[in-house]
Amino acid sequence: MKNYFEQSDFLKSAIRKNVTIQRKPQVNTLWHWLLLILFGLLAYGTMTQQILLIVLFIAIAAIVKGPLMILWAAVYSMLIAFFPPLGIVLSILFFLVNLGTVAKSWRISLTSAYFYLVPLIGAIIRTIVKNEPDYLVMLFVVASMIGLHFLLNWLYQNNSLSRSLTWTIISVPYAILIMILPARFHRFKTNKKLKL
Repeated sequence: MKNYFEQSDFLKSAIRKNVTIQRKPQVNTLWHWLLLILFGLLAYGTMTQQILLIVLFIAIAAIVKGPLMILWAAVYSMLIAFFPPLGIVLSILFFLVNLGTVAKSWRISLTSAYFYLVPLIGAIIRTIVKNEPDYLVMLFVVASMIGLHFLLNWLYQNNSLSRSLTWTIISVPYAILIMILPARFHRFKTNKKLKL
Protein backbone atom coordinates (compact mmCIF):
# COMPACT_ATOMS: atom_id res chain seq x y z
CA MET A 1 0.00 0.00 0.00
CA LYS A 2 2.87 2.38 0.88
CA ASN A 3 4.59 1.80 -2.48
CA TYR A 4 1.36 2.59 -4.34
CA PHE A 5 1.19 6.07 -2.80
CA GLU A 6 4.89 6.71 -3.34
CA GLN A 7 4.72 5.73 -7.02
CA SER A 8 1.43 7.43 -7.83
CA ASP A 9 1.90 10.11 -10.51
CA PHE A 10 -1.31 11.81 -9.46
CA LEU A 11 -0.13 12.12 -5.89
CA LYS A 12 3.31 13.44 -6.93
CA SER A 13 1.82 16.07 -9.23
CA ALA A 14 -0.70 17.13 -6.58
CA ILE A 15 2.08 17.55 -4.04
CA ARG A 16 4.20 19.57 -6.49
CA LYS A 17 1.26 21.88 -7.28
CA ASN A 18 0.40 22.45 -3.63
CA VAL A 19 3.88 22.67 -2.16
CA THR A 20 5.72 24.69 -4.79
CA ILE A 21 6.68 28.10 -3.42
CA GLN A 22 7.60 30.78 -5.88
CA ARG A 23 10.43 32.99 -4.67
CA LYS A 24 12.05 35.83 -6.46
CA PRO A 25 15.65 35.18 -7.52
CA GLN A 26 17.98 35.86 -4.59
CA VAL A 27 21.02 36.86 -6.68
CA ASN A 28 19.87 40.38 -7.55
CA THR A 29 18.59 41.39 -4.12
CA LEU A 30 19.90 44.26 -2.05
CA TRP A 31 21.12 41.78 0.58
CA HIS A 32 23.18 39.79 -1.92
CA TRP A 33 24.91 42.91 -3.19
CA LEU A 34 25.42 44.23 0.35
CA LEU A 35 27.15 40.97 1.27
CA LEU A 36 29.39 41.18 -1.82
CA ILE A 37 30.26 44.84 -1.11
CA LEU A 38 31.12 44.09 2.53
CA PHE A 39 33.24 41.16 1.41
CA GLY A 40 34.98 43.39 -1.14
CA LEU A 41 35.75 45.92 1.59
CA LEU A 42 37.17 43.15 3.77
CA ALA A 43 39.24 41.72 0.91
CA TYR A 44 40.60 45.11 -0.18
CA GLY A 45 41.25 46.50 3.30
CA THR A 46 44.39 46.25 5.35
CA MET A 47 44.49 44.17 8.52
CA THR A 48 43.54 47.20 10.65
CA GLN A 49 40.63 48.08 8.37
CA GLN A 50 39.43 44.48 8.48
CA ILE A 51 39.50 44.49 12.28
CA LEU A 52 37.54 47.77 12.38
CA LEU A 53 34.92 46.36 10.00
CA ILE A 54 34.61 43.17 12.06
CA VAL A 55 34.23 45.29 15.24
CA LEU A 56 31.42 47.15 13.42
CA PHE A 57 29.77 43.78 12.61
CA ILE A 58 30.04 42.79 16.29
CA ALA A 59 28.52 46.10 17.40
CA ILE A 60 25.58 45.79 14.98
CA ALA A 61 24.91 42.20 16.05
CA ALA A 62 25.18 43.13 19.74
CA ILE A 63 22.70 46.00 19.33
CA VAL A 64 20.20 43.75 17.57
CA LYS A 65 20.72 40.45 19.41
CA GLY A 66 21.77 41.65 22.88
CA PRO A 67 18.46 43.05 24.21
CA LEU A 68 16.52 40.19 22.64
CA MET A 69 18.81 37.63 24.30
CA ILE A 70 18.36 39.33 27.69
CA LEU A 71 14.57 39.47 27.25
CA TRP A 72 14.38 35.84 26.13
CA ALA A 73 16.59 34.69 29.03
CA ALA A 74 14.33 36.56 31.51
CA VAL A 75 11.15 35.03 30.03
CA TYR A 76 12.70 31.55 29.91
CA SER A 77 13.94 31.81 33.52
CA MET A 78 10.54 33.02 34.71
CA LEU A 79 8.72 30.18 32.94
CA ILE A 80 11.11 27.59 34.33
CA ALA A 81 10.88 29.06 37.86
CA PHE A 82 7.08 28.86 37.93
CA PHE A 83 6.69 25.63 35.96
CA PRO A 84 9.85 23.45 36.30
CA PRO A 85 8.59 20.60 34.05
CA LEU A 86 8.19 23.17 31.28
CA GLY A 87 12.01 23.26 31.01
CA ILE A 88 12.08 19.75 29.57
CA VAL A 89 9.26 20.52 27.13
CA LEU A 90 10.93 23.76 25.96
CA SER A 91 14.27 22.00 25.56
CA ILE A 92 12.70 19.31 23.38
CA LEU A 93 10.85 21.98 21.38
CA PHE A 94 14.05 23.97 20.77
CA PHE A 95 15.85 20.80 19.75
CA LEU A 96 13.14 19.96 17.20
CA VAL A 97 13.08 23.52 15.85
CA ASN A 98 16.86 23.50 15.36
CA LEU A 99 16.94 20.16 13.53
CA GLY A 100 16.04 21.87 10.26
CA THR A 101 18.86 24.38 10.54
CA VAL A 102 21.44 21.70 11.35
CA ALA A 103 21.15 20.29 7.83
CA LYS A 104 21.88 23.67 6.28
CA SER A 105 24.51 24.82 8.74
CA TRP A 106 27.53 23.16 7.10
CA ARG A 107 26.95 25.11 3.88
CA ILE A 108 26.54 28.37 5.77
CA SER A 109 29.62 27.61 7.90
CA LEU A 110 31.65 26.99 4.76
CA THR A 111 30.49 30.28 3.24
CA SER A 112 31.14 32.18 6.50
CA ALA A 113 34.65 30.73 6.71
CA TYR A 114 35.28 31.83 3.11
CA PHE A 115 33.86 35.30 3.90
CA TYR A 116 36.30 35.90 6.76
CA LEU A 117 39.33 33.72 6.04
CA VAL A 118 39.99 34.65 2.39
CA PRO A 119 40.35 38.39 3.18
CA LEU A 120 42.50 37.51 6.20
CA ILE A 121 44.80 35.36 4.07
CA GLY A 122 44.98 38.15 1.48
CA ALA A 123 45.91 40.71 4.15
CA ILE A 124 48.59 38.41 5.59
CA ILE A 125 50.10 37.88 2.13
CA ARG A 126 50.05 41.66 1.49
CA THR A 127 51.77 42.24 4.85
CA ILE A 128 54.50 39.71 4.04
CA VAL A 129 54.95 40.79 0.40
CA LYS A 130 55.39 44.53 0.58
CA ASN A 131 54.78 46.94 -2.32
CA GLU A 132 52.63 44.59 -4.37
CA PRO A 133 51.13 46.13 -7.52
CA ASP A 134 47.61 47.53 -7.24
CA TYR A 135 46.37 45.43 -10.14
CA LEU A 136 47.28 42.22 -8.25
CA VAL A 137 45.30 43.37 -5.21
CA MET A 138 42.31 44.22 -7.41
CA LEU A 139 42.62 40.89 -9.23
CA PHE A 140 42.58 39.09 -5.86
CA VAL A 141 39.53 41.07 -4.71
CA VAL A 142 37.58 40.47 -7.93
CA ALA A 143 38.47 36.76 -8.07
CA SER A 144 37.50 36.22 -4.42
CA MET A 145 34.23 38.17 -4.91
CA ILE A 146 33.37 35.93 -7.87
CA GLY A 147 34.09 32.91 -5.67
CA LEU A 148 31.77 34.27 -2.96
CA HIS A 149 29.10 34.96 -5.57
CA PHE A 150 29.14 31.31 -6.66
CA LEU A 151 29.07 30.12 -3.04
CA LEU A 152 26.06 32.34 -2.34
CA ASN A 153 24.35 31.06 -5.49
CA TRP A 154 24.92 27.52 -4.25
CA LEU A 155 23.28 28.44 -0.94
CA TYR A 156 20.31 30.06 -2.70
CA GLN A 157 19.78 26.86 -4.69
CA ASN A 158 19.61 25.03 -1.35
CA ASN A 159 16.72 27.25 -0.16
CA SER A 160 18.65 29.98 1.67
CA LEU A 161 17.30 33.51 1.60
CA SER A 162 19.72 36.37 0.94
CA ARG A 163 18.45 38.51 3.83
CA SER A 164 18.77 35.80 6.49
CA LEU A 165 22.08 34.66 5.02
CA THR A 166 23.49 38.20 5.18
CA TRP A 167 22.46 38.51 8.81
CA THR A 168 23.90 35.10 9.67
CA ILE A 169 27.28 35.85 8.08
CA ILE A 170 27.51 39.34 9.59
CA SER A 171 26.72 38.02 13.08
CA VAL A 172 29.37 35.25 12.98
CA PRO A 173 32.05 37.34 14.80
CA TYR A 174 29.52 38.17 17.53
CA ALA A 175 28.60 34.49 17.95
CA ILE A 176 32.28 33.54 18.17
CA LEU A 177 32.90 36.31 20.71
CA ILE A 178 29.96 35.12 22.83
CA MET A 179 31.34 31.57 22.79
CA ILE A 180 34.86 32.68 23.76
CA LEU A 181 34.10 35.32 26.44
CA PRO A 182 32.53 33.18 29.18
CA ALA A 183 35.45 30.73 29.08
CA ARG A 184 37.95 33.59 29.29
CA PHE A 185 36.17 35.22 32.25
CA HIS A 186 35.90 31.86 34.04
CA ARG A 187 39.66 31.26 33.69
CA PHE A 188 40.38 34.80 34.89
CA LYS A 189 38.26 34.30 38.03
CA THR A 190 39.86 30.95 38.92
CA ASN A 191 43.38 32.37 38.43
CA LYS A 192 42.53 35.33 40.63
CA LYS A 193 41.32 33.02 43.40
CA LEU A 194 44.51 30.96 43.19
CA LYS A 195 46.70 34.03 43.60
CA LEU A 196 44.89 35.08 46.80
